Amino acid sequence: MAFAADRQDQAFTAHILDLFTIAQQKYVTRFTGFLDMHQLALARRAAASCAYPNHSFFGGHPGGERVMLGVFAPYEEPDEAAFPIVPLTLTFRAEDPIGHRDILGSLTGLEIRREAVGDILMGEGLAVCFVTNAVAPVVLNELAKVGRCGVRVREGLPGALPALHRYADVPINVSALRLDCVAAALLHLSREKAAQAVRSGAVSLNGAPEQEVSHMLCEGDVLSVRGYGKYLVAQVLSETKKGRLHLLCKKYV
Repeated sequence: MAFAADRQDQAFTAHILDLFTIAQQKYVTRFTGFLDMHQLALARRAAASCAYPNHSFFGGHPGGERVMLGVFAPYEEPDEAAFPIVPLTLTFRAEDPIGHRDILGSLTGLEIRREAVGDILMGEGLAVCFVTNAVAPVVLNELAKVGRCGVRVREGLPGALPALHRYADVPINVSALRLDCVAAALLHLSREKAAQAVRSGAVSLNGAPEQEVSHMLCEGDVLSVRGYGKYLVAQVLSETKKGRLHLLCKKYV
């Protein structure tokens, strides 16, 4: 399993490096699809190794999480307006039980691939989706319902963007920033059961599976546990005289 993941990472990195080669040698600007958190880390690493400054990352709005990499030809300046991204605003009744997963499921139901869909921002009675320009017409013409709820779709942004995420604060106390320690505290499990979850492949760190129980976490890391949810390690608040750490984590809600 780990070997297959390594091969996928190598293939993805090779693809990113090819984009830089094409831009520099053939003078052709290239864009990726929307990248997940793990792909973004790999793309940033590959971009740094190229030492070619004529590139940028953008997801359609400031602070985007799912972003594209644009590698621009030498004679072009990186320009956010050049990215093939279209913002779409979905409106529905405020009382309709529509969430992020519901919208994503409806988009994939239109045979739209995940890399064609960027961030989905949820507000009251509306959602903002960022999609590639290739699939925007499909969404505009074919998306009329999310689940059993009717929606209206228009191109463009609302007056104010909804927040990217909503969180619930989860303060915890741990002996160390080890993955198994933090997972045990967050999930209210014994350390042994948390370690079993890590070893079984149920835990992802920053978008990639992590099976090393002693992996040391840092502020800003995002931890996902199958069946339990997704958490941000937001801040190390303090350390006790006995060396225990008070952490502020945030659960995605």
